[in-house]
Amino acid sequence: MKQQQFETEHAPLWQALSDIARRKERAPELPRLYRRLCLSLALAEQRGYSPALCDYLRDLVSACHQRLYGGAAERPRTLLRWLAHDFPRQVRAEWRWLLLAALALWGVALAVGLLVWYRPYWAYSFISPQQLDGYRRMYQPGQLRIGRGSQGDIEMFGTYIWNNVSICFRSFAGGIAGGLPALFSLTFNGIHMGLIASWLSRDPATRNTFWSFVVTHASFEITGLMLSGQAGLRLGWALIHPGRLTRQHALRTAAIAMFPVLVGAALLTVLAAFFEAFWSANPGVPDGVKYAVGGACWLLVIGFFTFAGRGRNRP
Repeated sequence: MKQQQFETEHAPLWQALSDIARRKERAPELPRLYRRLCLSLALAEQRGYSPALCDYLRDLVSACHQRLYGGAAERPRTLLRWLAHDFPRQVRAEWRWLLLAALALWGVALAVGLLVWYRPYWAYSFISPQQLDGYRRMYQPGQLRIGRGSQGDIEMFGTYIWNNVSICFRSFAGGIAGGLPALFSLTFNGIHMGLIASWLSRDPATRNTFWSFVVTHASFEITGLMLSGQAGLRLGWALIHPGRLTRQHALRTAAIAMFPVLVGAALLTVLAAFFEAFWSANPGVPDGVKYAVGGACWLLVIGFFTFAGRGRNRP
């Protein structure tokens, strides 16, 4: 059948569906007409009709699909449902990898922190004396730009986002190497975290300045780092132990399952960058307020991943 004859035969159907898609009221005939429209699109593509006609039919199919299933109205609710239900449930479903990530980060940090606390000279085995002295000067009381050197809030906000989110995605993508890059990233950050925290805590002049600076944004940043490590480790395990699937299929399945966790980790690190740039180093906020807000943030994060998404399954 020629295209002109095809258009003449189906034009009344397309016009009727175009009118229905623009209207708000209920249209009982829409499901029946929608099936005929999908058939028209399939025939047009199979017969190689003009791209303009195929694009018109695709747009009409999309409009009718949204009119029939309410796709546009559901998007905000879908995002909210993902944040409140699917995201924390997926994190809990892969709790073994989260536990391994927490041990690699917190376990190493605690071990290095205790080592430096009781044997301070070991700090020079991990970092140069010049860098340690730089951290000490940075967190001296009265510094107007604590934790950031000479850079301003907006500049550091961009720097924190780039640094934190890139760590998340590198940890996840490193799963293609058996999860070792994710484990290395967690271990390296654990060493650095334990070393700096212990070194600055030993000095009474920098102890309070350091902890009041990190207490708030660390709740989001460290959680985001652990979640990205969890996703990378899960991806690596799928490659090492694919089970009854092929490695390619197992890797694809794990990536699809863990990608929402990675997105959630990136969102947490962006939130951490906001607090770090505009709140943590603000000299106008009393230290007591920072500790109170930081404690509330830690409780919020722990409570969210412990309780969110429980209860009745959504339909």
